[in-house]
Amino acid sequence: MMRGANIIEGAETKQSRVWMVLLITAAAALGLIALFLGSGASFADFIALCVRIPLWTYVAIAFAQAAIVILAAVRWRMLLKAVSPQGQTLSLRHATAATTLAAIAGQILPIQLCTPIIRAWFASRFDIPIMRSLGTSALEQTFQLLVLVSAAVLSFLFLVPTVGWVFDAIVPILVLAAMVVFVRFAIQLASKLLASIADQGASLLARTATRLRLGFERAAQLPDRILTSVTALSLLGYAFLAALNVLLLNAITGVDILPLLIAYPLVLFLMSLPVFPGGLGVVEVTWAGVLAREGLPFDQAVEAALALRVTSTLGFFLIAPLLLAGLYPPKRSAP
Repeated sequence: MMRGANIIEGAETKQSRVWMVLLITAAAALGLIALFLGSGASFADFIALCVRIPLWTYVAIAFAQAAIVILAAVRWRMLLKAVSPQGQTLSLRHATAATTLAAIAGQILPIQLCTPIIRAWFASRFDIPIMRSLGTSALEQTFQLLVLVSAAVLSFLFLVPTVGWVFDAIVPILVLAAMVVFVRFAIQLASKLLASIADQGASLLARTATRLRLGFERAAQLPDRILTSVTALSLLGYAFLAALNVLLLNAITGVDILPLLIAYPLVLFLMSLPVFPGGLGVVEVTWAGVLAREGLPFDQAVEAALALRVTSTLGFFLIAPLLLAGLYPPKRSAP
């Protein structure tokens, strides 16, 4: 009886969490509508802004989104193979399908939460243990966090007065190359920093630091080849994401690329928060603030931020059917 009660209580807790996530998503959507109406933005101008984007741009967005998903799938299957005693992993086609399905779910749910769950469900159909899939997806997010911190450091360097454009070009390359080469040292340093935060008590920040530290400690146990490869692939994924958002926003508004590039780590951090799906609402507010600071009227800044969301999402759904080609596992022949 006690076991049955615990199962029912656990199911009710999970259901309440799902409802809470859905309520947060609905609140974010309503907040976005309120932002649009409160800014004085025009729906007609917003539609015209989206329509004005050339068709070839949507094709380019679709291919960029495909590259981002495939890179994530490559990282995941590489980590799956690295932690499996027999080197068991998924084919790239199947890993891509699982990652795409998670990205679709991430349009209405926090992607950091639904990605490990959907991947684990999909991989279990190929006899890969659920906990192994959950762990490797969390491990992949650890590398993404490391890259995000490095990008934030680079953004700060762009704000510091320098001796010229040669310095601006060389320093970021050296920083990124150093991160790939010395990734193990960076992971150990981050782990020690998080351990000191985790020792501060039972606050939410301390509990979060404890979870992150466990992820970094698992990452530090990987072979150097895997560490370097996954870090390089994470950097490449970040480059695609940054280029997609910054260049598209530059095309929509005409605002200089550099301030957009400097602001992007903050935008990606907000997108990465496991609260809002894809940073819905908070990302638009952030981009609108950046664009307004660069001289764009606030109503036009809001329209541009929403146009970025719509066009990038449409580009993803254009290519999603092709990425989902490996959704169904091959039929097993009868014995």
